[in-house]
Amino acid sequence: MTSPGLLTAIASAAAYALSYVCLRKGQADASPPDSGLLPVLTTSLIVLVVLAPLGLVSQRGHLELALRGRALAFSCLSGIIGTFFGRRLLYLAVHRLGAVRGAVLKGLSPIITVLLAYALLGDRVSWRVTASLAGVLGAIALLALENRRGSMRDRAVFSSGAFIGISAACLQGVGHVFRRMALSTGAEPIGAALVDVAVATLACVTNFALEGRLTAILCHYRRHLSPWLVAAGAASAGGVMLFFISAKFIPVGTVATLAASEPVFVALLSWMFFPQLERPSLYSASAACLVGLATMLLSHAP
Repeated sequence: MTSPGLLTAIASAAAYALSYVCLRKGQADASPPDSGLLPVLTTSLIVLVVLAPLGLVSQRGHLELALRGRALAFSCLSGIIGTFFGRRLLYLAVHRLGAVRGAVLKGLSPIITVLLAYALLGDRVSWRVTASLAGVLGAIALLALENRRGSMRDRAVFSSGAFIGISAACLQGVGHVFRRMALSTGAEPIGAALVDVAVATLACVTNFALEGRLTAILCHYRRHLSPWLVAAGAASAGGVMLFFISAKFIPVGTVATLAASEPVFVALLSWMFFPQLERPSLYSASAACLVGLATMLLSHAP
């Protein structure tokens, strides 16, 4: 029987994938100067602030939203390292290479997560997790091969975008481990998610202010705020919250491995809603089947 933790991890991957597809559409429509980072984070924060009281009601007043000590510190670190720095680089990679390419490179983050979770948290790396991770990496390799055989021949742009995407994957892999550490020290998922995104949003605003770009970015969005960027923020909020919930019940390495199925969800959603931005191929269809098998392996893990 599939556990709730596995189901929420798969739902988190789908929510993040929807966020990347909406982000790419918003980038294509409005050419945001920050790759869409500020409106996505701000919308995510607003959604989580609205959801927090609903979570309190569903738990009949027993939900603890306040974080203290190490739980607060780890939630802040996950927000700064994974959500702010990781997403800033990831959104730039999506802007340069497209949603599928960016998500493919971001799919490398589970390797960092699994290694750090094993070294720091003692999470067991079972043969199912290893086989599933290999399957996901095989799917990523298929999508990468498809990209290399495509029409984009600007090697300089692809190389720089790939470096940015891989850097984003490393940062987000570290951020995932901090998320699990926050939960292991007593944080509730919705409270940790709220602190994570709030700190990331504050870091984003502070960073742009220090760079002297904040006023120009705000003026741009006052005139050209795409509704697709707002939709990306709402979907991203769901992805963050579901990630924290799943990491509460199953090892974070398992959650991150399932999250690596995002490129396939991105490809499928892009073909369904924005075929002019991404095109289907035999490589992507094969990658979808491979990730499906990898997910089935994990869903039947004891």
